[in-house]
Amino acid sequence: MSESESFIEEVSDEVRRDKLFKLFKKYGWILGLVVLVIVGGTAYNEWNKSTQETAARLSGDLMLAARATGNAEALSTLTAGEAPLAVLAKFERANLLLDGGDTAGALDALRAVTTDMSAPLIYADLAWLKIVMLDGANMPENERNGAYERLMVQGAPYRLLAQEQLAMQYVRDGDIEAAKTELAAILVDPSVTPGLRSRAQQLMVALGGDTEADTANG
Repeated sequence: MSESESFIEEVSDEVRRDKLFKLFKKYGWILGLVVLVIVGGTAYNEWNKSTQETAARLSGDLMLAARATGNAEALSTLTAGEAPLAVLAKFERANLLLDGGDTAGALDALRAVTTDMSAPLIYADLAWLKIVMLDGANMPENERNGAYERLMVQGAPYRLLAQEQLAMQYVRDGDIEAAKTELAAILVDPSVTPGLRSRAQQLMVALGGDTEADTANG
């Protein structure tokens, strides 16, 4: 390489460094801001993850303590929080109240789930199923019918269990044929579990029905 070419290259490098320096002076704050956002975001995510894990452990410990002592009121701070933890706490509170003989309190806790707009629908359906199981005989007819209509929609997660409860309601009402119709529908449903099938067969026999005939007719 000649001296002139070497000189030109050195000048070109100097010009490039000078341009880069000027660009950094002009826009360097943007790079600094980007780095700050990345570092800050990473730090926040780690803090948030740690906070959530700590809260989950504390909440779990509180639920276990409440269960061990049977103290439903110890869950009040959790039930007043946000879903899904608050919903689980309401179910646990209902269980503790029921174990303590407070059926009315348990029903109130379950109804609090059904009116919680932040609760996933599957939890609300489970609360309604528990309500009709505990208090179906005493519920106002329109409320009870509404609950069954909701629970027995095709594809609903607790459809067959609700149908079993409806059959039992018909038995309480003295409508044996209607009860047998519901039981027969359960027995021919391809998604019926062995436990539910066994209960439906036993009730069908107790009502004077023929499980084999009803299954075949279904």
